[in-house]
This record gives sequence, structure tokens and C-alpha cells, in this order.
Amino acid sequence: MGAGGRRPCLLSYLPSPAKGESEDQGRFNKRRTEMAYIDRCDWSRCTECGQCLMQCPVLEMDKPAAVSAIRNLISGAPAPDVFEKCTFCFNCNRYCPVEGLRPHELILQRALEHRGKVPGILKYLANGRGRTNLFSDMYEKFTAEEKQILEKWSVVPEQKEILWIGCMGKLSCRDIEHSTVLAPLAKFGPPDLCCGELAYRLCSWEMYEQTAQRTLEVFSKLNIDRMVCYCGSCYNYFSSILPKVYGVTLPFKIISMYQWLWERFEKGELRVTAPRAFTAAIHESCYVTELEDDFADCLRRLYHTAGVETVELAHHGDCNLSCGAVSAVRSLNVLSSIFKEQRRKYGEVSDAGASQIAVNCPGCYVTLSFSNWLFGKKLRYMPDELLAAFGDTITTPLGKRMPMIMTTAARRFPGLMFSR
Repeated sequence: MGAGGRRPCLLSYLPSPAKGESEDQGRFNKRRTEMAYIDRCDWSRCTECGQCLMQCPVLEMDKPAAVSAIRNLISGAPAPDVFEKCTFCFNCNRYCPVEGLRPHELILQRALEHRGKVPGILKYLANGRGRTNLFSDMYEKFTAEEKQILEKWSVVPEQKEILWIGCMGKLSCRDIEHSTVLAPLAKFGPPDLCCGELAYRLCSWEMYEQTAQRTLEVFSKLNIDRMVCYCGSCYNYFSSILPKVYGVTLPFKIISMYQWLWERFEKGELRVTAPRAFTAAIHESCYVTELEDDFADCLRRLYHTAGVETVELAHHGDCNLSCGAVSAVRSLNVLSSIFKEQRRKYGEVSDAGASQIAVNCPGCYVTLSFSNWLFGKKLRYMPDELLAAFGDTITTPLGKRMPMIMTTAARRFPGLMFSR
């Protein structure tokens, strides 16, 4: 344990450089497989109750099928029903009655072994590994002003409380930089760093570990008390995945931008000046089950405070349905995800009597943007909506960046929409 009872950061767990190897080479070498979650976890503790797969809102297996599948996953035998249907939504972790066991990571690892070599398109989508990728290509298309903002955000700030802006958040860099609501926070988010979500969700431990190592090395230079995460995914990966999967806690407090906004509102430092007068069904990102209940509650409080009338879907909270992003990329067939998985989500939105969807996760927003028009639904990207409600002027909403996202990816991989 470090000072104050905190565990040291991940860098403390990296192996020493091999003889004749530089410190940096040793830090970023490939000898990281020993940190793969299932290799560090005693799966003999599994009771084979099958609850993780029986209660899954997607798999919904009966007990014999669930028990058989979990046995196969633990032993490394094929589990085709799981690999073909699982949307990697984290829900199964909450259903497991054995403390410390995480079926989600077990399925991730087995899916990687089942898939074999990681396709080039998957590597291209993941930022933070020091290579050309979707995000670096998009940042190259930025205006001169936007590029200057990213340069500014690459400098380690001196303030004790900062706003961390991840990969997708940088697409809104101009609005964030000039935000009056976020003005009290120093901004930080070098363009080549990432929380590691994409690599992690694509079932590649090696990619995730390389990404995390790069980011955490830079974090070791921060002298801060608190980091506010603009993106909920970053908040999840820094506050939940690191400690739960690797037993590592960062040496500073981490909260989401939503929690920070609510703090300021309760203190009277923020007020709603432009209420958002619309009704929308709440779409929760799959990582909501990994976080404390207050995260989901905070979203709802903020939405209502901003003037949004919310509608709950049949599946929400700890049994919510994924947007389909991870399985879409895994299958390399976006249209398959639209008609196989998202159709159920949109059906629940219609059943709830809603025509609009409140989305807080940028990945969910991008994925649902491929299909919302087919189902007659309008998406509301809530980070933009909330900042606007509290007085900001949004000049570059995430929706405006969709053509850039799609054309950049399509230029590198023209068959992305339809290939298997």
C-alpha cells in the first residue's frame, strides 16, 4: 500500500528491464500476459450455479445450458452460444454470487483465444498505443485552433483538480476549451493517450495493457487531488476496471463530470439557464453496472434538473441492453448489429412511448447513429445537452462529427459496413 492506504499505480507492477534492455523497452515489452485476468483468478471457486448466464438479458440460458457453458469457458472448451450472442455488457459480473469472480473478463479472454489474431481494423480503432489509428487520423483533420487546443491539453497541468478528456471527448475540444461551465477545471488529455476501453472491449489484453502502461506513466507525473472524467467510459476504466481487475488504485480521487456538475449545482454554483424541454428514453451504457448506483442516479437527477422528462426502458440498470458496439466491431458487420441487436433496443423505446433517446456514452451515440433514423428515433447526446442547459454554447455537437468518423474509418477499411 502507498501513502494514505492507497495501492501503488500499475507502473509499480511492471517487470524490471531485462539485461541490455532500456527502461522504456522493459516497460513496454510484451511480457504482460501474466496479468491477464483469468490467469490471476481462482476459477475453482466457481460454484457453477449458472446465474451469470441465466440472468443475462441477452443469453437468457436455462440452467443446464448455463452450467455447461460456464464449465466450457473455465476449461477453455468452445462455448459457441456465448461467443455468437454475448454483447459484452458487463451485466454477468453483477449476477455472479462469488465475490471477486468476473464472468465478463472470462468471456473476453476466451473470445480472444477463440478469435485468434486480432484483425487490423480492430487495432486501427484503438487509440493510445503510439500508432496511426482512427483518432489520430481524425485529429489530423482538425482546424488549426483545434490542434492548438490539443497541444495545450498535452501539458501536465499544475492545478490540483483537472478535467480528463478522452479520445471521443477531443472531438468536442473547442466547446470544452471555451466552456464557461467547465472553466474552473484545468483541461488535460494528450491525443495519444487513452483509458484503454476500446482495446479492452475488443478482447485484446495485450493491446489494453500497452495502452494502460502509456497512460499511467504520464499519470505518474500528475500532482493532483482529483480527476474529473468528461467521458463515462474513462471514469469506469480508471475507477472500476483498474482496481477490480488488476487490484490497482490510482493515487488521486476520480469522479465523473456528471457528479462534478451535480456538486456544483447543489452548491448553487450552477443554474439552469436554457432548459432542455424534451422527453427521452434513457439509454444507459453497459458499464453502468460496474459503477456505484449513484452514477445512474446522478444522470437522472441532472436530466430532470435540466428540464428533460425521462422514460425508463424495460431493460435498464443492472439488466440493461448494450448498444451493440462491441459485438458489431467483433463481427466486423455493422448492419448485423443493427438488425440483430439494436432492433430490440429500439423496440423497447417504442414500447415506452418515446421518440427520442438520451445517450451519455459517446460510443453508444456513434453506434446508435448508424441506425436511429431507420427506426424513427432522435438521439440526444447528453454531455452537450447538459452543458447547454447550464449556459454553454455548443458549436460542434458530436452529431456534427459523425461524417468525419465514418469517412475516416471507411477510407482505411472500405468494407467495414458489410464485411464479416
